[in-house]
Amino acid sequence: MPLDPKLRELIEQITKLTPKLTEQTLETYRKAFKQFFKSVAPTVPVYKTEDVVIEGTEARIPARVYYPSSERNRGVLVYFHGGGFVLGDVETYDPLCRALTNACNCVVVSVDYRLAPEHKFPAAVVDSIDATKWVLRNAEKINGDPNKVAIGGDSAGGNLAAVVAITARNEGWKPGIKYQVLINPFLGVDFSSYSQREYATGYFLEGDQMDFFGRAYLRSPADAFDWRFSPIMVNDLRNLPPALIITSEYDPLRDHAETYAARLKAAGVPTVSVRFNFVTHGFYGFPINEAQAAIVLIGGVLRLVFYGT
Repeated sequence: MPLDPKLRELIEQITKLTPKLTEQTLETYRKAFKQFFKSVAPTVPVYKTEDVVIEGTEARIPARVYYPSSERNRGVLVYFHGGGFVLGDVETYDPLCRALTNACNCVVVSVDYRLAPEHKFPAAVVDSIDATKWVLRNAEKINGDPNKVAIGGDSAGGNLAAVVAITARNEGWKPGIKYQVLINPFLGVDFSSYSQREYATGYFLEGDQMDFFGRAYLRSPADAFDWRFSPIMVNDLRNLPPALIITSEYDPLRDHAETYAARLKAAGVPTVSVRFNFVTHGFYGFPINEAQAAIVLIGGVLRLVFYGT
């Protein structure tokens, strides 16, 4: 099937504006990455935003809280941004989190976890766990219900959400995580799948980018086999929160994500897996119809989870 023509045009635009990650300084690329996505993503108003700092076990973690209204006892979505554990922040993902707040009619907490290579694995994992625990303890203070807390993320953030879900199960968190939303998630090293072979060049997420991210984030090659980097390696996926997993047709991460969805289903976890055709990795950050459809889908699912309607 052909790639969405508007998305192809935008990818060509970002390719011209931002030289390859491997051909410039990381600081320069981070600025270009942020500027491009802030410029193309539509920003919608929400009732209120609030910047907070979470006292983590290893670091102080900035976060932004988005409120859909003044109502209390709202569901809460803890969101971890993408960017290969190296790129992205609260500002870059501000448009997406605003859209999710309105679509889900819930409080969204966007977590600014520590990035690599300044902070190596498992720093991002530690911050994501700490931030989720903070939300569970303080849900009522941000107009939320501690029994209605979901986690979500895209790409590297989808990885972190999956790891938090498994950690909560393993440690018996009370209250636990009610739902998980994984968008184009990275779930571990993959050398052999069809999507990895076919779509790692020319479809926004490049193979050399992924190699760079891995080298920047991991302390050593052995970390690639740690389940906190490769949650797909976890043998027992029973008793995890129900999941919505969104994949893209032209994404090198597609097959691994759909395999994870199938394994969750086989383990008895209620799981919905939806593939968006005609689009690449990261499509939800572009001003295209499929992005809006994905946000509407997530909103419908989480409103049903949180409020039954």
